[in-house]
Amino acid sequence: MDIFTTGTALLAAWAATPALDAFLRWRRLTAPQGGARDASGARAPGMLLAVIPARAEGPRVGDLASDLKRESEKTKEEKVSLKVEEGEGGGSVDVLVLLDGPDPDAEARLKADGVSYLSKKSPGPAKGHALAFLAERLGARLDDYSYILVFDADMRLPEGFFRDLRVPEGTEAFQLPVRPAGVPAPGAPRVEALSLAEARLDDRVRDAEGLPVRLRGKAMGFSPRAFRLGPAAATRTTAEDSEATLKLLARGVVVRALDGPFAFDEPSADAGAMGRSRARWFGGHLKLLFSGFGDLVRSFPRRPIGTLVLAADFWLRPRIFLLGTLAFLASVSDAAMVVLSSSGAWRALPFLLLLSLLGKSSLLFEWLSIAALRRRIGYPAECPPVSAADLSDSLLMWIGAAVRGVTSPSRWHRARPPA
Repeated sequence: MDIFTTGTALLAAWAATPALDAFLRWRRLTAPQGGARDASGARAPGMLLAVIPARAEGPRVGDLASDLKRESEKTKEEKVSLKVEEGEGGGSVDVLVLLDGPDPDAEARLKADGVSYLSKKSPGPAKGHALAFLAERLGARLDDYSYILVFDADMRLPEGFFRDLRVPEGTEAFQLPVRPAGVPAPGAPRVEALSLAEARLDDRVRDAEGLPVRLRGKAMGFSPRAFRLGPAAATRTTAEDSEATLKLLARGVVVRALDGPFAFDEPSADAGAMGRSRARWFGGHLKLLFSGFGDLVRSFPRRPIGTLVLAADFWLRPRIFLLGTLAFLASVSDAAMVVLSSSGAWRALPFLLLLSLLGKSSLLFEWLSIAALRRRIGYPAECPPVSAADLSDSLLMWIGAAVRGVTSPSRWHRARPPA
């Protein structure tokens, strides 16, 4: 084969993966919706530790801490009023803010509110190092808890959060559903809201089919063993939650998706702030492609389909880039087929045709997936219609994030452990 034919064949082989992923996601989003697996065996967990890792968040970290403290106290009051015996109907909740580096404003707010906190003197380089620090400091005390819950500092909780929390028997790691707090601002936040809605629905079906769920960094829960194996060991990249998911899967711990309770995300409406966090995601996943390869290999014999689903979830993103690339390749393939057929060069035509069909199939199933999602959820306030301008803003935000992530590797994805 000549170079052009070989390159076209390789591109067609690559395009088969996103086409398959788009088809499988569409099939999951159109599947009958039921509860999570073993929902009938779910029960209120025992004693919980709720952790908020925070770096330079200032006093706003106290908002979520206050929510957690409010819900913890409410749970105690309900147990007293119902005369529930100790150990029944769920345990108590300890709230701990983990300050990743000095933060005097946060400390002042937490002291005033009576919230416990632990301070890691040297910040970074990634959230995994802060959670490893927590596991080391608490040591055997971690085993006093049924689960360690990890929240982002920009989250809020609804009334009755712990009252509604039920975990299926045998679960070692779980992801709770997340949705925006209020109506997202126009632009990239609206695209993010649609992505969160699709992830919630897809996670439920994955769980029902026995497929692993990806940790999304917000409102996660772990048994002490899973916490040590996953989040507290994810110190090689800045894609900490994806890294932790791979580590857990390689060791036989499958992340489950719970139907509720919801947690609310309060992301910044500023595209620049969103771009900075996604630059860390972008750079971290570049590093994870290499550092997590061993975990992929170890998990594949045990769960081949689940491993492929997770790999597609990690590296076929952001989909706005992927779909743009596929649309471009499909258009170029169509034009190349016209030129080559008129000149009599037939060797590359089958691969060009395949590339064109695969690219268009991915776009088709992506559109069908969004249509299926909208049929199920409609247009609630937290997930309004997404316009072409919103998509354009999101694309520009991701382009900026990609440039930062690729050009600043030492800052964005080389999560070196502290000396």
